[in-house]
Amino acid sequence: MRYPKLPQLFASFLILLAPDIASAVSDADADILIVFPEKLAPSKVYFVTDGEITRGILIPFAAIANDIAFRKRSDEMGAQLDRTLAGYDRYATIYKELESRFKFRSPAFVTTDSRAPAIYLSDNGITPAAAKDGYDYVIAIEDKFSGLSMLTLVATRSDDLAPITTLGYKVYDARKRERIAKGLISANGLQKRHYNEALKDRELFVGSYDQMAYYLAEQLVGSLFRVDQLHTMAASVGRGDEVPQVAAVMKRFEKRFDYTLKTAPDWKQTRMNSKYVSVLEPKNDLRYSLGLRFEVDLLIPEFGQDVSTVDEYVDAWKLRLVDQGIDISSFAVFADIDAPDGFRAYSLDLPGGGRQVSLLRLLNEDMLQLVSLIFTKDFATLYPQNRKKMEAMIAAAKLQVH
Repeated sequence: MRYPKLPQLFASFLILLAPDIASAVSDADADILIVFPEKLAPSKVYFVTDGEITRGILIPFAAIANDIAFRKRSDEMGAQLDRTLAGYDRYATIYKELESRFKFRSPAFVTTDSRAPAIYLSDNGITPAAAKDGYDYVIAIEDKFSGLSMLTLVATRSDDLAPITTLGYKVYDARKRERIAKGLISANGLQKRHYNEALKDRELFVGSYDQMAYYLAEQLVGSLFRVDQLHTMAASVGRGDEVPQVAAVMKRFEKRFDYTLKTAPDWKQTRMNSKYVSVLEPKNDLRYSLGLRFEVDLLIPEFGQDVSTVDEYVDAWKLRLVDQGIDISSFAVFADIDAPDGFRAYSLDLPGGGRQVSLLRLLNEDMLQLVSLIFTKDFATLYPQNRKKMEAMIAAAKLQVH
């Protein structure tokens, strides 16, 4: 059994707003076929005890016995979870978000889903069937891991599990039958339960999955967007003007700033795959409850952010939150923080008693600095306990603009 590649809870990527839609120069669509497995892959559960970890380290050959136990336990727990989730189609939820994300980028993209991999996929890639059926591109989805996980490679005394899904994807040009992109995407729910409860709690999984599917879809479509693959796909049907070329723009702007962060002794910096995003989080399990995210966003027409004030940016930001299905009724100015000069602070309630506090300030006419304090639960308790430390790290952060 392959165990999941476990994501950092606060790991994030730059989410760019869709560009203003230009007048189409072609009536053609880029037709995308998204091919899922024929049947839902059996659920899996990653759960390991402290004793198994210790035996695997201290006793020769115990790791082999542990692996056998893991497989057996995952199969048994996964089967129990599948009985709890009977009738729920997670692939349909993922497809709905993929369809929305592609359309969000440009109406040039029209998606269709299929559960017939035998027709469209082969051992070496894709078959001629997709092109014959009129599709321009094929995205093959592979279910690597879906179910519940401890979200840490080390056992914890709480024995809590959270929903998680990891998918592999490959993108093909249907007519050339060439692979043009591939990747791995993963998302986890923020709510956890003791494993005895989690296996029986349908709402823990189903209630988290809309948001998880959103992030899976945003990772896939966002990755294609950032490397200009979406532009190429739209341009292939004469609609390249609807999707900007962003890779060169981002590379040009990233030379214009440098972030230097200083962490508290019991915190660490988690490297992101983009210079535009940096994350600080506790070294212990508290990182599953709170963290700091430092971002630079671009205020340029190519990204649909041709704004010149913080108020205009906040209006666009709130629209983006609504598009993600987030309730913004609690969005408000936040005064209970000592922020560096020039920042304006806002807060937004998160599910489960969490809250996000975000500090914003303009850097110049085309760049904005965004610092977020994120609490996934117990904001009323955790914020007072960690406020001074987080404020100190924010104050110590140096952003140099060239």
